[in-house]
Amino acid sequence: MMPIIGWSPVRLLASMLTGQPPDLSELVGMAKEFGFGAMEFHHAMLPAYDRRSLDQVAGILQRHGMKLSMLTCAPDFTHPDADERERQLDEMKTKVVAAWVLGAEGVRVTVGCAHPEVSREQGIAWAVEMLTRLAEFAAPRGVKLGLENHYKDRLWQLPDFAFEPEVFLEVVDRLKGVPVGINFDCANPVMVGYDPMAILRAVADRIWHVHVSDRKVGDYAHQVLGEGDVPLASLLTELARLGYRGVLSLEDGQGQGDEGTRRSFAYLQALVQRCWAG
Repeated sequence: MMPIIGWSPVRLLASMLTGQPPDLSELVGMAKEFGFGAMEFHHAMLPAYDRRSLDQVAGILQRHGMKLSMLTCAPDFTHPDADERERQLDEMKTKVVAAWVLGAEGVRVTVGCAHPEVSREQGIAWAVEMLTRLAEFAAPRGVKLGLENHYKDRLWQLPDFAFEPEVFLEVVDRLKGVPVGINFDCANPVMVGYDPMAILRAVADRIWHVHVSDRKVGDYAHQVLGEGDVPLASLLTELARLGYRGVLSLEDGQGQGDEGTRRSFAYLQALVQRCWAG
């Protein structure tokens, strides 16, 4: 069984937030036209979170025969204000329900922002507490949480509190026994000078969703797959060896438009064929 190749169209988020094309229906149509087998929505792409609006979005997905692999969220569970952390948790519960309505397997979650006044120990403790509470809400509803080895959400001003692997892995370790899985990101570690393979192997047994993207060392900008410094062939070979059969979501933030998407998709298709079928 081969992994499904999905699409995370983050290059289109900024225009969508200003009311420019594409709208959600056009976006899902684009995913189908490119040939993707699944897609992601960034949480800010949804027009509203009431049931009527969500049912309309679910209808769009059904009409195009498109699966939503993940609702990509970015909670700030390391915020220094306790009331704000509770608000973030309440918002995430709403998004968990939205993922369920839309038929997504789960939601992407983050530790939170690197607020300068928050110590490492305090931030880890808050993140573990809030992720545990969210998991207690999500698991009975059949919605997975995918904690990402993250760097910075496009709507954040600050980097992720856990962009350093040792902090991320400590959070993961403290969540043992809690139903929080992993959305593994191939490129984030490379961008800040770390080895993605070491992280992959450390969390391999908890990965249920993967972001496949390419970047250059020290550069936040996405590249067309194969044109950056991420060792994608090695990472996908390891995922195949581990028996991964979930979604490989092309995190498409490159600046070359639809042509860049097509080149990235073709590159990923060839890698999947080589690593899994080979």
